[in-house]
Amino acid sequence: MSDRPYDDAPAPRHAARPGPRRPVDPRYAGARRADEAAFDDDLVDAYALDGGEHDYGDDDDYYGYYDDDDDARGYGDADDYVTVRRGGGGGGRRLLTVLGVAVLALLVVVAGAGIWISRQIDPPGGPGETVTIEIPQGSTTDDIGKLLAAEGIITSDFIWGWYIRINGGGPFQAGAYELRKDSAMGDVVAALEAGPAPRDERSFTIPEGLTIPETVARLADPEKGLGLEATVLQQLLDSGEIRSRYLPPEQTNLEGTLFPETYRVGETFDERSVLTMLVNQLDSTLAALQVESAQERFNLTPYEILIVASLIEEETKVDAERAQVARVIYNRLRTGTPLGIDATSRYEAELAGRSRDQLDFSSDSPYNTRRNAGLPPTPIASPGRASIEAALNPADGDWIYYVLQDAEGNHFFTASYDEFLAAKRRCADAGLGCG
Repeated sequence: MSDRPYDDAPAPRHAARPGPRRPVDPRYAGARRADEAAFDDDLVDAYALDGGEHDYGDDDDYYGYYDDDDDARGYGDADDYVTVRRGGGGGGRRLLTVLGVAVLALLVVVAGAGIWISRQIDPPGGPGETVTIEIPQGSTTDDIGKLLAAEGIITSDFIWGWYIRINGGGPFQAGAYELRKDSAMGDVVAALEAGPAPRDERSFTIPEGLTIPETVARLADPEKGLGLEATVLQQLLDSGEIRSRYLPPEQTNLEGTLFPETYRVGETFDERSVLTMLVNQLDSTLAALQVESAQERFNLTPYEILIVASLIEEETKVDAERAQVARVIYNRLRTGTPLGIDATSRYEAELAGRSRDQLDFSSDSPYNTRRNAGLPPTPIASPGRASIEAALNPADGDWIYYVLQDAEGNHFFTASYDEFLAAKRRCADAGLGCG
């Protein structure tokens, strides 16, 4: 037996056991409460009789009280107890489960997106019917993508944009393409890079500096031109039905208005449509260069600018000199000095039916610029864009003379008459044709 007082007695064994007690059957609830009350009263009486000290016996005896009474009190044996874990263990498992589901869902979404994009790039099944599309001039790859998507050739212009950025492609040529609907984007890029389908077109070039008779002959040439009828072309020119809007009303000579350029014509063309195309091209070029400004800047009409440009075209073929020749012409016009341009006399010889080498410097023709001051009455050839630009933008300088100085066509420019004479002698000595 232990001598420990009641206050020092160990706690009942069942109180240290974790977990909740086994539920008590309602049928024994009343008996259990009565038993507990009687037990408590006995303990109080025993303690009082012993003067506060009472020997409760061995630990085994003490705990045995409860073991023997477990049916009435509802505690049962130790083996009947169930341990319940507390804390965050269950929450951690739930978090891992949620994360796992989220990752799985993300993988499913990514896989689905990859499959969708793959089908956008290369649609399932074979390509569809063939369609012809026209890619306009200046189209960007994004513009082309929208056109292709609208025609059903590709599935998405958005995916097309990213496909081009990642895989490369373009720029693509304008023109007509034969493509199939629902095509793989790689096949479309390959077809576009191969270039447009050939057209039933013909191209021809009118060189700078040709006169009207020379232009007509060029258009009638089946190899260099279009094989048009020369007589029909001349009749149309003489009729006055085709005219530049910059041509003065009283002027019947269309010289200088058949703009030199490289042109394309379709399957159907004739003499009238071709001449109209050349004249319209001149008008659009003059308008783009703002030829109307010449009236205020130089006191010259647009038609007179065209005359000046024709003189520049005939006097030099060196681009760097065009603006200098323009300045010599304007300096002479300002001072009333005859232009002295031999090319105008060659044109006069052609009009008179002579060889262009048979120049008549004593002629009273308005094309004889050695005798007559001012501009000739018409252009003497068809000037190109570079000569028109030079006429509108002359160089700064006081030059009055220029003389050929080498076989490449370069000229010597000066404001001194003595230097001019010396340069002319050097030209003659070199056999460059300065007589």
